[in-house]
Parts: sequence; C-alpha cells; structure tokens
Amino acid sequence: MSDAPIPLAPSNPQEAPAALPREKLSPQTWAWLAALLGWTVVLSFFHLKGGADFEPTEAWVAQTAREMSESTDWTGYIIPHFSGEVRMQKSPGPYWAVVVAAWLRGTAVDIPAARIPSGISNVLLVLTIFWLALRIAGQRAAVFAGFAAASSAGLLYWSHRGASDLGVTMLGVTMFMTVALASFSIACEQARPGRERTLYWMLAYFAAGLAMLYKMPMPLVCVGLPAALHVLIFRRWDVLRSVWHLVGAVLFLLPWLPWVIALAVLQGASPGGEDAGFLTTLNKWRVEFLDRFTGDLPNIRGQRTNLLLYGLYIGVAFAFTLPYCLSIPGAIVRACRSQPGVHSRGRWFLLIWLLSLFAFFTYNPGKETRYFLPMLPPMLMLLGIELAAFFDPQAQRSPMFVRLGLTAVGILTPAGWIVGGYFVHRLTRLSGDFAEFPWSSIWPPYAVAAAIFCAGVLAAAWLFGRQRHNGAFAALVATMFATWLWVWPNLTPIFSSERTYIDFANQLRDKLTPQQQACLFQVAQQDSRVVWYSNVRFPRIIDQLKLLKMQDGRRSVETEERLVALEMINKLKSPELALFVIEPELYIRFHSQEAIDRMRAEGVVRPRTWIWLTGRVGRPDHRYILFGNQPPPWPEPKLALPEKFLNLIVSQTPSAAGGPASRQASETRE
Repeated sequence: MSDAPIPLAPSNPQEAPAALPREKLSPQTWAWLAALLGWTVVLSFFHLKGGADFEPTEAWVAQTAREMSESTDWTGYIIPHFSGEVRMQKSPGPYWAVVVAAWLRGTAVDIPAARIPSGISNVLLVLTIFWLALRIAGQRAAVFAGFAAASSAGLLYWSHRGASDLGVTMLGVTMFMTVALASFSIACEQARPGRERTLYWMLAYFAAGLAMLYKMPMPLVCVGLPAALHVLIFRRWDVLRSVWHLVGAVLFLLPWLPWVIALAVLQGASPGGEDAGFLTTLNKWRVEFLDRFTGDLPNIRGQRTNLLLYGLYIGVAFAFTLPYCLSIPGAIVRACRSQPGVHSRGRWFLLIWLLSLFAFFTYNPGKETRYFLPMLPPMLMLLGIELAAFFDPQAQRSPMFVRLGLTAVGILTPAGWIVGGYFVHRLTRLSGDFAEFPWSSIWPPYAVAAAIFCAGVLAAAWLFGRQRHNGAFAALVATMFATWLWVWPNLTPIFSSERTYIDFANQLRDKLTPQQQACLFQVAQQDSRVVWYSNVRFPRIIDQLKLLKMQDGRRSVETEERLVALEMINKLKSPELALFVIEPELYIRFHSQEAIDRMRAEGVVRPRTWIWLTGRVGRPDHRYILFGNQPPPWPEPKLALPEKFLNLIVSQTPSAAGGPASRQASETRE
C-alpha cells in the first residue's frame, strides 16, 4: 500500500488522518503469501519430538500441564500444581494450551503437545508481521518482512520451544500482543471510522486480554506502553472518545478475570489449606512481578549492579535477527525519515513500539534473553522495510561499496564459523572428562551446518554481485531454512542437551521404590527437568507459598535459608526415612565448616547423612545429589566434584554429628 507521508505533528491534532488508498494483493503477492504460509508451517512443526531437550522453563509448563490433565475435578484446572505443589507464578493460559493440544492429539501430555502451541503461535505471528507491514509499507515490504521473520534465528529457535516465554507463553503472548498492537495501530491511524474501526478496536482489546491469560501482567506494559506513547506523541485523544472502548474493556477482562475470580473463591474457601489462601497468592504475584521490576527479587539482586547486562538486549537483537542483523542500523535510520509509499505514523509507531520496550526491559533489573521477544516483531517489520529497499534492483549503489561488502561477507562468514568451532573445541578441552559431549561427536554435524550456511550466504553474495537482488534475498531465506532443518535434529541435541538432569531423573524413577520416592524432599527449588523426565513428584522441604506466608509476604534469602536448614535437620533427626534432592553447591554448603558453626550458634548439631544417588554424566556442578538420614540399600556412590570443593566438606566426626565417624568426605574423592 502506498500513501502520502503524514506529518509527525499535524497542525490540527484533532483531525483524523486522511483515508489511505487500498491495494488489492497482486497474484504474485498471493503466491508469495502462500509460499510464506507453507514454509512457516513446515518449519514450525518440523520434528517437534526431537531436537533440543527440555530446558527448565519448558519443563515447568509441560509438567504443570501434565498434572493439570490428570486432575480428577475441575478445580485442578483453576489452581495449577507442579510436583503436587500449588504453582502461582504464571496465569494458566500456557498450561491450558498444552492440555488442549494433548487432548486433540489423543495422547497424554508429552513433548510434541508442549511444543505445538509454540508452532501455532509462530505461524500466526509471522502472518501478523506480514499483515501490519502490508498496511504500513505495502506489498513488497510485507513479503520481505514475512520471510525475514520466518527465517530469523530467533523465531526458528523459539518456534520449537515449549518454554514459558516465546514458546507456549512468550511466543504465545508475543503473538497476542503483536495482534493487539497491530490492531491498535490500524484502528488508530488507518481504519475507516465506523464499523471497520470498531472491529479493529475490539480485536485489539480481546487479543490483549488473551495475552494476559498467557502471561499477566506483561501485556499491561508491552501493549499499554507503546499504545499510550503513540496517543501522547501524536495527540490522538480523539480516538479515545468512543463508548466502544467500554465494550473493549469488557473484552479485555473476559479471557482472564473469570479465572482470577474463581481462584479467589477457591483459595478463599480454604485459607489454611496448602495454597495458604488468596492473600498469599497476591503476595506471590507481587514478589514475582513487582519485586522483579524493582530488583528486590532475591535471585536477581545482583543484576542491577552488573553494568554489562545493560547492553544485553543489543546483542540479543543481533542474534535473534540473524542473518539480517547487519541491516538493523539502516532500518532504524530509515524509520526516522519520510519514505514514499510508507505510512508515516505507521513507521513511527513501529519505532515507538521497539524503543519503548527496549528502554523498559533494559531498565528492568530482571534480564533474560527471552524478554527481547516482544521487541522482535517491530524489529522484523522495520527490517522488512529496510531489506525491501536494500534488495531493490532499481536502487543506486556505489560499485566500490558493493565490492567491499561482498568481500567482507566472503571472509567473515566462514571465519565466524571457524572461530565458533575453535571456542567449542576449547570448551570441550577445558571440561575434560566432564564435557557433555566429546569434540569428535560435535565437529561433524557442526561442519555440515557451517558448510550449508556458508554455501548459501556465498551464493546470495554472488547473486547480489550479479545484480540479481531479489534472488540474493531468496538465497538468504533458503539458507536459513536449510540450516535450521539440519541444525535442529543434529546440533541442538548436543548444544541444548539436558542429559545430566535426565540421567539423575532416570535414577530417581528406576532405583527408588515407591515407598522411598514418597520420602523425597527438594532443597530449595525443584529442577523442573528432573521432575518432568522422571515424573517422580516430590515437594520442597517447605512449600513456597507456606514459606512466603511465614515471612509475612516478604522474601528474605537469609530467613529462608535458616528456616529450610532447620526443617532439614528436624527431618534428618527423625527415625523415619528422609531423602533430599540437592544441588552440589548447596550440598557442600550444608556439609561445610561454616554451616556447622552456624548450627552450633543455633544450638543445633548436624545429623549424620549418607549419599544415595548422584549424577553420573555432565558438568560436576550440575550433577544433583540425593542424600538421606539412613544408609542406602546399595554401596554409597562417590561424588564427582573437583578436589577444591570436596575439601570444603567436613567429615562427620562424633563431635560434629553426635554419631560414628563418617568416611564420606575422604571416600568421595575421585
């Protein structure tokens, strides 16, 4: 669609922008759209059962959905549970999506069921990017934006992850937020007054409400902030003067407010129950959301003072938009100037959307690479506009600039893969016997991936040099598709392997009897991968909501450590069997001289313990340990820890433990 540029600050701020001419999609564009849809579907659902193992966020979602699907009454679908405990960190949309996917497949909740919602979200997200780019910059830019999105490294990777971000939640919530903001932009600036504008407003509100069901309260910021800034900057107060916004507010509340009300009723009916009442749930949400933003959440306190993290999202932007990342500066610059055929307020809206969320998440102390996902759609749309111009056969270019660029591509592309391979090789050498995989099993699939990518990029460079610019872009897209089809089943199982946790999970499932499994407790937070792969469900020593209630709704690391340690000691002293799943670092701390001194200060003597199980593969600091207050029915295994860590473990002498001396510390050295 082409349109005359609209000034940034109109002389009459109450005047609605002129109606824009509508173009019917040409047969060629319809063909490209069909190809885009087809390839996106293929890539989004390719080999969902294999590839990378479940990362922690995927396992949190999948295991919670598994336990939800096994509920014997409807309340289990309102109050999510993980490993038998109430899980209130997230709204239930992701769990419901996985349960529905499993139900439609006629199977139990499994890995494909956990990833199918991500694939669907990816397809809808790519189509939404095409749609809004079409409304802002026309058919050519829409095709480029759509294929750049479908072939970007970020969307290819996250389309296969059932994680609580781009995967089931973040990709899902990103998709719904993108639909909401796209509908807002069109309703505000392009839709005809009347029925068309009203329908776009209603779609914007309802999509934002669905996003809240997936990951509240993130949409309040990720949708509300760009929308509010757009209205403020362009002084579009006139679009707010409509009674239809009241209907929109109802549509916004409809997807998620009934769940909150039902949750409050159920938890309010049993305030002393396992979920500790709705007030504790509200405190949990405050801790998870508000304390994360302020930096008071205990596990992110160190991030506010780490200045390097403030540049995190710049690097993530380049990684997620590969191989088009070098066009990011040009896309930003192009968005700041008037362009024929590009809706002026539309491009400014994309820039406001991108920069406002970038500023918010950069300021936010709780930083994760996946938090860039809500910024990815506007980034890809801006890249689509830039790439459409860059690969325009009619564009005038300096021959010297072209030669230099093609030479740089020819040198840097293989050099990047060589450097990457060198660092992977060095990592395996440094890890030694603890390496996840030997270099001999890594380099063959890595070399094939490098060959596919380098051949495709060099072919694109050759086509560009031969003045076949559209073909050069098509070669880049095909290169990413081919590379992904190889990398997902062959390289991600190595680079995203969770076999350390799978090995420990298999031991819990296979070596412990059901009676022994009933005696399991988790020190600190469960590792969701261990619970998912074993399906052995065991609680924390103190339930997280109960622990929060014991602290009057305010988390304190020191208080939690003291309460958990005292409860551990009480269970260890009990004549009944007590088994504890623990990280190596926490095991060392519990058995260190510092811990003994702190116990003595509390008037407590550390009981004697025995190691039952330990991880057998992978990095030693990732190998979980199972220990208890009784000897195991098999020879006590050795700890695979570096000597400097083993030296911190104090032998359990009669004076320290009140019992016979233990040979544990000396016998566990390898």
